[in-house]
Amino acid sequence: MLKKLVITGIILSVSGSLFAHHALEYIDLESYSTTPQGGYVFYSRYDYFVPDQDNPKMDHWEFTPGFSYGITNRLMCDTHFHLAKFGSDHIIAGEDNNDPLGPAPFIEAIAPSVHYQFTKANDWPVDLAGTFTYEYPLHRSRKLMAAENGYEGTLIISKEIGKDTNLCLNLSRGREGNENSKNWGIGIKTPLSQNPRSPEVGLEFFNDYEGGRRLIGGIFLPLQENIIFKVGLGFGNEASEEESRLNFTMMYIF
Repeated sequence: MLKKLVITGIILSVSGSLFAHHALEYIDLESYSTTPQGGYVFYSRYDYFVPDQDNPKMDHWEFTPGFSYGITNRLMCDTHFHLAKFGSDHIIAGEDNNDPLGPAPFIEAIAPSVHYQFTKANDWPVDLAGTFTYEYPLHRSRKLMAAENGYEGTLIISKEIGKDTNLCLNLSRGREGNENSKNWGIGIKTPLSQNPRSPEVGLEFFNDYEGGRRLIGGIFLPLQENIIFKVGLGFGNEASEEESRLNFTMMYIF
């Protein structure tokens, strides 16, 4: 029972990063941007999590492919799923836990979402948008990790500073099973030069109101006009259950 409670806490503590896999402009932070009407974005991202430096059996990775589609210029839908590999200490005692490396990779969850711009760009002193994501864990995730249905809504407040720098704030509330979650995040992103093909750098900070804090630095490399490669490195305190994380994301814009 104790192990089940610990695992449930870990799932809730990282839910911010799980729900934010379709972030267009940042690593985890939701941005104001949407795809234009009729436009597609296909992305694939890989995250490697280290919740406890002293216990490698808690390490896990996730591979997340997904796509976004512009229904209108201000309304976007997104669907993605998580293929995950968890260490043995993530698994509920007695549930397929004989392998010291943990169970084979499995599809953890499917997550559809919608993203809407409440204001037109630059009409107000800040740009306002919102997202709503529903995450449906599949059978093995429910069995091995006691995962439950969850959802999260996020208010996005974005401000362009100068010509190319963006400052963005997220205010999020969600629920998984019977547990509520609340967190906020803030980030800044700017190019390294005035060249239109210049790499960009970003910094994101998250706080979950219960002592968990995460900091993520990102590099955004435009490989071609419609292809962006992201690299993120994150660190958190003990309460965040995410001491370190490495992220790679490839985005194809159609």
